[in-house]
Amino acid sequence: MKKQHFFSFVLATLSFVAAKSLEEVGVENYYYQKATNFYKEDGYFDLIHPTEVNVLPMGVSSFSDLTSMDSTHLVGIVPNSGEVVFLDLIDYSISSKLSLGSDHKFVAISKIDSTLILMDSESKVHFLLPPYDVNSFASSNNTKENFNSVGICLHQSTKRLFLISEVQEKEEGQFSSFLYAFNLNKNQLRDEPIFEINSTDIETFALNNNLSLPITFVTNSGDTIQGLDFNPSAIAVHPKTNEIYILSSTDRSLIVYNQFGEIVNYTTLDSSIFPRPSGMTFQENGDLLISNSELLNPSIVKLKWNKLYQSLEGHGLIFGR
Repeated sequence: MKKQHFFSFVLATLSFVAAKSLEEVGVENYYYQKATNFYKEDGYFDLIHPTEVNVLPMGVSSFSDLTSMDSTHLVGIVPNSGEVVFLDLIDYSISSKLSLGSDHKFVAISKIDSTLILMDSESKVHFLLPPYDVNSFASSNNTKENFNSVGICLHQSTKRLFLISEVQEKEEGQFSSFLYAFNLNKNQLRDEPIFEINSTDIETFALNNNLSLPITFVTNSGDTIQGLDFNPSAIAVHPKTNEIYILSSTDRSLIVYNQFGEIVNYTTLDSSIFPRPSGMTFQENGDLLISNSELLNPSIVKLKWNKLYQSLEGHGLIFGR
């Protein structure tokens, strides 16, 4: 009973702001209004010249996912073990390891205010409040049958969680996954996805914008084609643009969607800087952090968000000028 009361308190805390907004504008118009009225900041990332590349300390193999706790701390998930640790960004040391028992193997992480949101290998969502120990840990039992997720993040402006489903092959060389919303007010995952993430759509966007694709395929008929080895590993929402970034680790692809499921940018990450990208998160100022799970030199790459005070024809650029 104590656990249930605690979980109810967690949900009440997380959903208060969203609930008040829903009362004002109504359920039907709430998400649309929040999306269309967001003031988007123009800017860009220079992916070729990162601001910092910091190797993780000894004893930490890599981070499969991470989230920004504040300007000086990250929280990361160690792959294989599923442990959750705090990383100090001042001296790049592990400041503490969360003791949550061995019942869950965590694979993805996000944050809302001071509450950590964790997803385990069974795609169950968990909440962890300060002081971040087993006594402040609550689990959601509301799961979707046969649903496997590979990433989770918070959509701050609507106080929803975004979950990206495991990729599925539709046809030869064509892959897709879906973006779902977890409603914090109702403590449930919506049955219908927000939009589909389709490799064919990404390839079409890249070709139409003269962007190179990373993989060469030979089909069963012997034809050689350029394409993606599409396999999403992480998702994050840019705090300055409200755009949804999706990282495909296997081919080092970074795809950007607007809130309505339209592709707005795509790029391939340089293998010398991002040998094996795995997780990503944004800091409040818009800077992007990407973890590399390279065996010998696991690292965190920091990319500065460069705000544009005046942009060409009123449109900000995301990757380069």
